[in-house]
Amino acid sequence: MNRITFVSAGLGLVGLLSLTAVGEAQHEQGHPMIKEGAPTDSRQDDRVALGLSQEAEAGMKLTMREHLEALQAIVAGLGRQEFEQAAKVAHEELGFPKHHQAMQREGVATFPLKYHELAMAHHQEAESLAKVLPSKDLKTILPQLERTIGVCVSCHRAYKL
Repeated sequence: MNRITFVSAGLGLVGLLSLTAVGEAQHEQGHPMIKEGAPTDSRQDDRVALGLSQEAEAGMKLTMREHLEALQAIVAGLGRQEFEQAAKVAHEELGFPKHHQAMQREGVATFPLKYHELAMAHHQEAESLAKVLPSKDLKTILPQLERTIGVCVSCHRAYKL
């Protein structure tokens, strides 16, 4: 794969992640970009509220922002062909070390079993991503990156703060 194609793929992923973040921000802020008179989506938000304390919620929000920044750094690393650095970010910022840090931030918060299962799946997929990144094989890396992001999306579809 030539460098232009590689960089284009990376930029496409960053764009997709950015649109996802903007969409989530709009959702959280009551859709500020919807123009008056424009049709709105009438679907009800049926995500499960986690009902965390303010301290635990603040910790979780920080962790989620760090996850998004880590995904951006991984895609940027792919674009620069810095596979080892991307692997380090995947492990440290999305893998089990981040899980342990998040648990400390969230204190004694209690989470539903399904949430815990999704969190563990996310960290496991990130660890798998960290293992395949040094291969430099995009046909292996990109599907694993998609699985890692897919678990994030599954959790955000199921739960809200």
